[in-house]
Parts: sequence; structure tokens; C-alpha cells
Amino acid sequence: MSSLAKRSAKYFFKEGIKTLGLVLGIECVLIIEWLIIGSDEKSLVEYVLNMFMSVGSIFIIMMNMMYSFYGPNWYDSMALSMGARRKDIFVGELIKQFTFVFGNFIALSLVAVIFQQYKYVILILISCIIAIALGPIGLIVGHKVSKYGKVIIMIIAIIGGVFGASLAIGGFWMKEYVTELPGFTFPLIIVGAIAIFALAELWAYKLNQKSMVK
Repeated sequence: MSSLAKRSAKYFFKEGIKTLGLVLGIECVLIIEWLIIGSDEKSLVEYVLNMFMSVGSIFIIMMNMMYSFYGPNWYDSMALSMGARRKDIFVGELIKQFTFVFGNFIALSLVAVIFQQYKYVILILISCIIAIALGPIGLIVGHKVSKYGKVIIMIIAIIGGVFGASLAIGGFWMKEYVTELPGFTFPLIIVGAIAIFALAELWAYKLNQKSMVK
């Protein structure tokens, strides 16, 4: 690996860590809100844990796509300005996404294991698989609407905020939905995710060849 490729990989890895830290930080702040809202719940710890896991699983998908949308507008342009090749950017985007997604999986799964709520691990795993599959789709859309990347992020942020608020107020026991899924659902999700990921990455790679400094 050349020095430029290493520098590009390091840049995208750091951005993945930053995104991971931001999302986990937001969730930690939301814990205060859940403690207040859930004060009337029979089991406050169970309520907060459910909200942390449910919202966290949604954040993995939403934020991975959101930052993928913004990739062609910001990350790719920054890497190109540092002298990175387009191939390095393609690999770097993968590094960023996998760093963010698997970082979330490790962090949230660790919390689930500490509280001995192992069913949440399945929920987080499914969310991570979906996030990885949808990441390149975010890149594709980002390339197609590169002029309006910031607007799209604002729209997603607003939708995500409203959706998150509705979850926080109404409560959403996502774990119950996961445990009720038929046995064939999980393998089907994996196969579908692999197919979507492979096809979308191929398309994203072709679009990446047209990346320019903006």
C-alpha cells in the first residue's frame, strides 16, 4: 500500500471513528431524556435499555446512509485534495462505513451482554447488516444529487429527529418484533443484503471514477 493510500485509509478511518463517537454521544445525552420520560415505568432500567438499543439500531442505519449521502460532497473531495486516487477513495469509503457500523455493533452488543439482554444482539446485528447494504446506495444517491447533499442531510436529520422523538415519547419495544420474526427471515436478510451490497458497490465504484475536488 502506497503512502497516499495509507493516508487516505487513515483519513476515512478517523472519520468513521468521529461518526461513531458522535452517534454514541447523542445516545448518551438522550439517556437523560429517557430517564425523565420513563420515570413512571415499572422498570426504569429496562425502559432506558430498550430505548438505547432501539434508537441505536435505527441510528446505525440512518447515520450510515446520511454520511454516505454526504461522501461525494465532502469526504471524497477532501481525500482527492490530499492527493488520493479514486481507487483509494472507494476503499476509504468502505473503511469509514465498516468502522462506524462494526464500532456500533461492538459498543451496543457490549451493553446488551452487560445487562444480560442477549436478544438485543440479534437486533443490532440485523441493523448492522441492513446499514452495510444501504451504505453504497447512499453513495449512489450522493453522487447523483451532489449539488443538494447538504439539503438531503437536513431533510434526513429532521425526519430522523421527528421519528426519534416519537419513539422516545411513545416507547417502542423493537426487541419484541425481532424475536417474533420467522426463522427463515434472518438468512433471507443476509442473502438480500449481500446482493444489494455487491450490486450497489459496483455502481458506486463506477460513479466514483468521476469524483472531483469541489
